[in-house]
Amino acid sequence: MGDHLLRYRMRATGEHKIDIRAVAITGRIGYLHETSEGRWALIVRNFFVDPSGEYVDVPWGDPDDLGYAAQACNVNSALGHFSELEYHVPAIGGDTGRRRCDDATQVWAFRGSERRMRAVAAMLLGATI
Repeated sequence: MGDHLLRYRMRATGEHKIDIRAVAITGRIGYLHETSEGRWALIVRNFFVDPSGEYVDVPWGDPDDLGYAAQACNVNSALGHFSELEYHVPAIGGDTGRRRCDDATQVWAFRGSERRMRAVAAMLLGATI
């Protein structure tokens, strides 16, 4: 992790989840992986983040720790083998004072050589990975 980049290995054994607070994320996350020998895939999700919004998703072990707008989840266990990139919008209703929330998101998917996928990741994520 640096000033502007968080890296997370999604294929680890077990069940893992990391959450990123709304005040700490720009609204763009990506997943780069090798699909077969010499072929790579990059998935990028672009979404709006309201750092003043009330985000009610919480980490698995702490249901009172609010404020997370994005998460990466990895399951590589008896439950199955999958990874997820998720984002959330601010809550509405209750004590939030909001009656509605508009949402816009894009998902971009690319395939190619490792060199090209890393170049696209550098452009879209602002990071050399």
